[in-house]
Amino acid sequence: MKKKIKTDKVKNINEYKKEKKNKYKKRKNRKVKKVILRFGLIIVCFLIIIINICGYSVVGNLKYDIYYLKKELRQEEIRLDELKAKVDTNSSIREIEEKAKEELNMDYPKKNQIRYIEVEG
Repeated sequence: MKKKIKTDKVKNINEYKKEKKNKYKKRKNRKVKKVILRFGLIIVCFLIIIINICGYSVVGNLKYDIYYLKKELRQEEIRLDELKAKVDTNSSIREIEEKAKEELNMDYPKKNQIRYIEVEG
């Protein structure tokens, strides 16, 4: 395309009209592209915000679940401790003595095995 100098005179009126229409179309296309670009940026920003909110929601729900699972675990530990205490209280001294003699081969010490310790006081 040749550069036109402003001092050039229009040689043909049809050529002049065609040139004006092309300039108008180019301006219109630029405006449409700008509007689409702005709209696209707004949509992208909106999607990023929505994804962040959804992520925080999931994290919040998981923290909520963890809290209640820890609470439930603590209750089960307390229940287990209570059952252990109940088993310990249910075993009598005779049962403990029999278990020590039979399973562990334990017996009372003999007189020569006993040592006395003197305490000053």
